[in-house]
Amino acid sequence: MNLIMYLKIQKYLGIILLFLGFQLIGQNHWVEISNFGSNKGNLKMLTYKPKNVKSQLPLVVALHGCGQTAKEFAIQSGWNTLANSKEFIVIYPEQKVENNINNCFNWFSQADFSKNDGESHSIKEMIQYSVNNFNVDTKKIFVVGLSAGGAMANIIMANYPNLINSGAILSGIPFKAANNLQSGFAAMQGKIEKNPEAWVSLIKENNPTYNGTYPKIVIFQGKDDPFVHSKNADIIELQWKGIHKLNNESKVIRRFNGNNDITKIIYNQKNNPIIVKYEINNLGHAMSIDPGLEEHQGGIIGKFAIDKDFHSTYWIANFFKLVE
Repeated sequence: MNLIMYLKIQKYLGIILLFLGFQLIGQNHWVEISNFGSNKGNLKMLTYKPKNVKSQLPLVVALHGCGQTAKEFAIQSGWNTLANSKEFIVIYPEQKVENNINNCFNWFSQADFSKNDGESHSIKEMIQYSVNNFNVDTKKIFVVGLSAGGAMANIIMANYPNLINSGAILSGIPFKAANNLQSGFAAMQGKIEKNPEAWVSLIKENNPTYNGTYPKIVIFQGKDDPFVHSKNADIIELQWKGIHKLNNESKVIRRFNGNNDITKIIYNQKNNPIIVKYEINNLGHAMSIDPGLEEHQGGIIGKFAIDKDFHSTYWIANFFKLVE
């Protein structure tokens, strides 16, 4: 047996063991919360908590993509496995088919992206319920989302910046790029045109009296995504650079971590990364994973999770300072 074949067998044996381990852990730790608030957006709330932890814990809000359930997103991304080893709580807002036939969060609906209304407000209530009931460290609340979930993660940060420390957007859409289904499709194709000041103003004007700190952002985007044009990641970057008053000086790392398909772009403020963007070649509309048993590895291959030898969940957690 040659070395390449041996390494492949070892890697996929690791995938099987990881999946079985998740199954054993997940059976005991999943809880659905039905009465978390008024729930204007008619969403489900699922939680995953490590057992027997007494200290305050960070909280990650994880938002699935279109065509996914919360548990599918959890399995493919590996968030629960990481939460168990690094001791933090994950809550999973979940869409209902009666709200959207494709199981997408309605990021393009004014009722759902508006502050204190619809799905956005339901997710805020889930966060508040968690703070009140789960011994959450309120300085360490994070949000992450894929596709429509990435668009909704962006909405949560723009609507409630006082709640969120940092966020991750994977194949997401800029804040208020659309206000109905038709303009939503145009936004996905990168066809919504505004000048830079107008894009930034959409977030600024959403919180006219807010003087606090805005969340830090990490962005992941497949360069050849057929559903969400990569222009959207550039606009998200532009919006949040304007909010954080960052200039265009960035550090660019090509072949990040030795991977030919990954480019990392970093915008620092006082030597701290405020916005990070990963551009990923040959990915499409999916999250990048790296199945295996090493600390920097994880995830399970699926319809929206592709093995790129780059585990986006680990690098998000690293940006959130949940792993070092």
